[in-house]
Amino acid sequence: MKKITLRNVTHEFEILDVESIIFDIYVEAIDRVVGRCEFRYETGRDLWFYGHIGYVIYPPYRGHNYAYKACMQMFAYLRKEKGLQEFVITCNPDNIASKKTILKMNHKYIGCLDVDEDHELYAQGEPQKEVFVVSLS
Repeated sequence: MKKITLRNVTHEFEILDVESIIFDIYVEAIDRVVGRCEFRYETGRDLWFYGHIGYVIYPPYRGHNYAYKACMQMFAYLRKEKGLQEFVITCNPDNIASKKTILKMNHKYIGCLDVDEDHELYAQGEPQKEVFVVSLS
């Protein structure tokens, strides 16, 4: 099992719509950044559509549980540094890989929510989101 390291790259982003903490996911064994994960201080309806957590694993590196490992490290960081214990995490209903990642976590399934028609995600072709709450307690 390859160990990952999260590298805080938030400083590389000048303007963010929402206060966020952004990490590159680095795998030392292959000397590569394999993806990115972030924590967003979302509120209101955006919380239920975007969630607090986002991640992407670049195509050549998928299938190695890097997203799960990154989330676990990010949760530990957020618990220690920010005192956070609970996170909303969402995925598109057809995103099987993300759903599998979330199901490995200590989660509560909230449901499949319809995205409001006036929301930017709806305009981008994302009419629904599966919503989960992950608890560290």
